Amino acid sequence: MVRRPLGIWIFVAVAVLIVGAALYWDGQRRQALKRVAGELGFELVAGQHPLPASLDRAGFYLFTQGPPLVKDRMEGQRGDYQVSIFDFSFAAEKGEEGGRDLPVADVGQVENRMQTVVWLQRGGQVLPDLDLSPTRQVLRRIGARSALRRMTFDGRADFDDRYLLFVRDQTAARRIFTPRVIDAWVGDPGWFLEGRGEQWLVYRLSEVVPPGEIAAFLDRAIGLIERLATPGSPSR
Repeated sequence: MVRRPLGIWIFVAVAVLIVGAALYWDGQRRQALKRVAGELGFELVAGQHPLPASLDRAGFYLFTQGPPLVKDRMEGQRGDYQVSIFDFSFAAEKGEEGGRDLPVADVGQVENRMQTVVWLQRGGQVLPDLDLSPTRQVLRRIGARSALRRMTFDGRADFDDRYLLFVRDQTAARRIFTPRVIDAWVGDPGWFLEGRGEQWLVYRLSEVVPPGEIAAFLDRAIGLIERLATPGSPSR
């Protein structure tokens, strides 16, 4: 009988505990999300599954960062908005962006980024294509991966210090980024917002929203879109 070193058994035990804890956490979160979906009148598609084709075709930057898979997707209607809420994760080298074909074994220190994402669509409400992200986050090669270009505002170094804004049409974008709207974003840092016509993504990088905060997070996301849709009105 071959005796295995004690260290191997310790490693196996720790690995089993980690996997078991992860499965338990997933199960608990899924049950809680099921309750939240019921309260919102949404349908929960549990587990990991392919990104819906309509979302994959929309050209959102986030989905170029990893495999087109989402987890525990809730779908429904909130006011005039069609809604989908899900967790999306990808691996990337520390400080870098990800990629669908990232050779994880060939890069340096790798980190897994998982975030809760809100997808919103409102028929007839079209905003300029844009990508808004915090400056103090990981690298985002928006210009290289899309036809969007960096946009800044004269005299608004406070905004440029907190956010990077890429747009397709600067004239259209300036109509919605009024001084009042810029002030609102300056005072509300940390959000990622991607817009493609009638569709938008809202998330905070590497932040998974607890189930009990999903409804508030959704309302917050809608408020951010309406901040741009009606720039003359008070932002939520």
